[in-house]
Order: sequence, then structure tokens, then C-alpha cells
Amino acid sequence: MSQNPRGTPPTPPRTERWVLIMALAFAPVLAALFAPQAARIPLLAIAGLTFIVGFVVMVRESRRSRGGESLRQLVHGDSE
Repeated sequence: MSQNPRGTPPTPPRTERWVLIMALAFAPVLAALFAPQAARIPLLAIAGLTFIVGFVVMVRESRRSRGGESLRQLVHGDSE
């Protein structure tokens, strides 16, 4: 017997947006390996900005999903 009696398809697992953004931050770094010298610094700057955006998204998602639990509590746990 089916575990889904309504016949609706199950929802796919939720992907964290910040993981995708952080992974995309590596693309300009890889491109900088093969790019001419003049293009390397702008590509690395783009990678840095993308990484910062991913970090900000991670913090915002962790604050929203934890129900008001502070970032300090998430990082340090019960050690305080």
C-alpha cells in the first residue's frame, strides 16, 4: 500500500540557498586560474563578494529557521 494516500507527489528535499551561493563563489576562482593576469583580480573580487553574500544569506536563514535563537548560541552551544 502506498504511504501517500492522496496521490500527491512528495515534496523534494529543501536545498539551502547559501550552500549554492557558496559553491558558485568557486567559479570565478577557477576561471582566474586560466584567465589572463589582468582579469585575475576582478575575478577574485567577484568570488569574495559572492562568498560574503552567501555568508549573509546563511546567517539570515539560520536566524529565521531557529525561531529566534541567536547566532552566538548557534556557534557556541551550551559552552557558555
